[in-house]
Order: sequence, then structure tokens, then C-alpha cells
Amino acid sequence: MPISPSPESSFFLLAPFLQSIPRRLCSLPGKGASPDESQFLDEDGVVQDMDSYLNYLSLEYDSVWDTKPSWCQPWTILLTGVAAITSSWAFLHSPLITTGISLITCIWWYIFLYAYPKAYSNMIAERRKNVASGVEDTFGLNKSQ
Repeated sequence: MPISPSPESSFFLLAPFLQSIPRRLCSLPGKGASPDESQFLDEDGVVQDMDSYLNYLSLEYDSVWDTKPSWCQPWTILLTGVAAITSSWAFLHSPLITTGISLITCIWWYIFLYAYPKAYSNMIAERRKNVASGVEDTFGLNKSQ
């Protein structure tokens, strides 16, 4: 016998909230669109004057995490790694496999939580230096002398 949803189910409790969420976002997840940004967007969220809009934007985001969706943030990377290590031990009880998974997870953490953000910060600093000195424009293209 199929179960029919009742008004007390969580879906019906969340429905008004879900309907209030905008269908499209004008900025990256975790970053609310600023009130000044709306001057560049029409009623459909389309940028009318791209040159002015690009000049309004900063050169880059300060942190690599500002460019990532919510499922790719440091806390989700750590939580997923801990879950993988814990699950391997809980289900397999094999020190060899759990050690292998731990090693792979630690390498993954090093790359995505340390090396990649550091490389991104260095790249942004270099780009800002080149733009400030006139070597390249805000799009990363070398200016002809």
C-alpha cells in the first residue's frame, strides 16, 4: 500500500521555505549579491553593460574557497576524509586497507587544503602585481608595449 504524504511530513513544512529561495543566483555560493551589483543587472539577471560590470568587480577573489561551492569547502573535505577512514575500519577491520585509505586521504588533504590554496594565493598576488605595474590587464592578457 503506497504511503500518502501527510501535512505533517517534512516536505510540507519546508515547502514555504523552498519556494522563497531564488531560482537563480547572481553570485557564487556563499557570497550574497551586493546591492550595488543590481545596477548592472536587468529584471532577468542579465548584465547589460559588461565593461562597467567587469570594472566594478575586484580582480579576483581573495580566497580560493570563495570560488568553490558549499560541497567543496574545507570542512566538507575534512569530514569526507574522516568518514572514509572511519568507514574503512568499521566495515573491513583491516589495518592495511585503513592505512592505505588514510595515506591517500592525507595526500588529498595536503593537496586541496594546503598546496592548492597556497598556489592560488601566490597566483593572485602575481596577477595583482602585474596589473598594477601595467604588464597585463585585468583579463590576464599581456599588454603590448
